[in-house]
Amino acid sequence: MIEIPKELLFDEKLIEEFSQLGYSHFKVPTRGNIEEYSTFGKGYNVDGTKEQIFHIHMCPKDNAMWKQIDFRDYLNTNEKRAAEYENLKLKLASKFKNDRGAYVLGKTDFVNETINLATKK
Repeated sequence: MIEIPKELLFDEKLIEEFSQLGYSHFKVPTRGNIEEYSTFGKGYNVDGTKEQIFHIHMCPKDNAMWKQIDFRDYLNTNEKRAAEYENLKLKLASKFKNDRGAYVLGKTDFVNETINLATKK
C-alpha cells in the first residue's frame, strides 16, 4: 500500500514507470465506501499461469482501502481467523481459478467482517 496524493492517482508518467518494471495498471472503480484508486499487478500471465504475484495499491490516506492494514494486522494476531481466511482463499482459488474478480468478490464479506472486528474498541 502506497499513499499518494489524489492529483497523482492516475498520473500517466507514474503508470508508465511501473509498466516499465513489468506491472500492469488497473483503475479500481468506486465500490461501496471505497473511492476509486490505482492498483498494479505483476506475475499474472494471459495464459492463466502465474509466477510470484505482486500487488501494489495506491490511494490517498483518506481512502477506506487503508482499512486493509487493520485487516492484515488483525490476522497477524489472530491465528484462528487467519486460518479461516486461508481456507476461504484456497476454496475460492480452486473454484475461480482464472476469474480474479469472482475470487475477490468471494472474500468481500469475510474481509469486511474482519475489519469490523479489528476496529471495534
